[in-house]
Amino acid sequence: MQLKNGVRKIWSEKEFVIRDAPLTTRFENSEDGRTIYNVFVAIFVIFLTYTGFEEYTKTGKVRLSLHLIWLGFKNLDLAILVWCTSNILASLSYTCFKFWAKVRLTLEPKGQKVWDKIWSTISILYYFLFLYGLQTIGHTVKFGKSSATFIFMEQVRLLMKQHAFIRTNVPRVLHTKVHTETNLVLPNFGQFIYFLFAPTMIYKDEYPRTRHIRWKFVLHNFAEIFAVMWFYAVIVERFLIPRFSDICLRQFTLGEIIAPIFSNVVPGVSFMLLSFYGVLHSCQNAFAEILRFGDRMFYKEWWHSKSLAEFHRTWNVLVQDWLYTYIYKEFYEVIFLKNKKAAGFVVFFVSAVVHEWLVINVFRFFLPINLLLFLTTGAVLAAMGILDGKWGNFLVLYWIGIGFGIEANLLALETFAQDNCPLNENVSSVEFYLPRFITCGCIK
Repeated sequence: MQLKNGVRKIWSEKEFVIRDAPLTTRFENSEDGRTIYNVFVAIFVIFLTYTGFEEYTKTGKVRLSLHLIWLGFKNLDLAILVWCTSNILASLSYTCFKFWAKVRLTLEPKGQKVWDKIWSTISILYYFLFLYGLQTIGHTVKFGKSSATFIFMEQVRLLMKQHAFIRTNVPRVLHTKVHTETNLVLPNFGQFIYFLFAPTMIYKDEYPRTRHIRWKFVLHNFAEIFAVMWFYAVIVERFLIPRFSDICLRQFTLGEIIAPIFSNVVPGVSFMLLSFYGVLHSCQNAFAEILRFGDRMFYKEWWHSKSLAEFHRTWNVLVQDWLYTYIYKEFYEVIFLKNKKAAGFVVFFVSAVVHEWLVINVFRFFLPINLLLFLTTGAVLAAMGILDGKWGNFLVLYWIGIGFGIEANLLALETFAQDNCPLNENVSSVEFYLPRFITCGCIK
């Protein structure tokens, strides 16, 4: 282990530099990239035109799926209130950390051990109660799907941020000797708050910053975020609602359940691309520009991936950096003692569980298709390199597309089954974990 400024370096540090996101570079500097962008815009306009024409011929009205966006953000005011409260709690964690650090330096070694155990226990309880409290609120208040997605994803992000800050700065405290002339220098509150909102999961005292804010660029990215949500709504109304809206109102044949899984792969892939572009490109770029955050490498060129392992490393660099730094390295160096496969499996398992927790709370039912796909693509296929080889890129994109298609269709199927055949209030908790489209007799 190396020592750097009195702090033990237990992982390789991420280097931050000023750079644009890969798609920003392509769209601004490449005519081919701009053409691809225009193709997606044209497809969106075509979908809107077709949707508006069909709505007008059937109902005499033109809603263009905007009503679905409105329904998706049901109880958004309460979601924002919860978000604000969560940020206040996150800010208080900074005060608690400094209190732990300052008191620790006044104690003798034995007292320090007791003090550390007390605050380690408090931290674990805080993480648990933070998630449990939010889950309770989510199951009490009927948030729309978009509101629920916003609030639950934000809570996970906040916890990851707090853990990153604490885990990075704890060594500074532990390697400061008591009763010496060495002064403990901790980040100030402004540095913590900046990190809390900066588009990165790796804590640093300072980040490279751009010179000014391009407000036109910010507005463009926010417009893209709204367009992505609108595109989502149009796809749901055009492809998923007609297929499954009457599930449990009549019995479906097994063929009616299986066929859409394959025929609706295109909507599934569309959801994948829209989620990627809206969350990892437009949203991160908008806030990075507002905060003048220089490093825009939120993702890499995952579309060139020739293996599933490469896809997982490049799809979401923000989360991948956090998992590598605070999960993989910890298990690799401390628990599994240089066992890469075991540490890698823990990373996939943690990621799978968190994603499944998000799905459960957003959709308010348990259908572990997301968990199974994560463990299959990550812990099995990626680890064993089954799809690697000459046709790796095609096989990766094909497998990912099929996976997203299956997930989108099954989630839509179960959502309508839950709406059309709801659980009674007095049922056992076991029924919560059983698919309603099966237990309600919706299949012949």
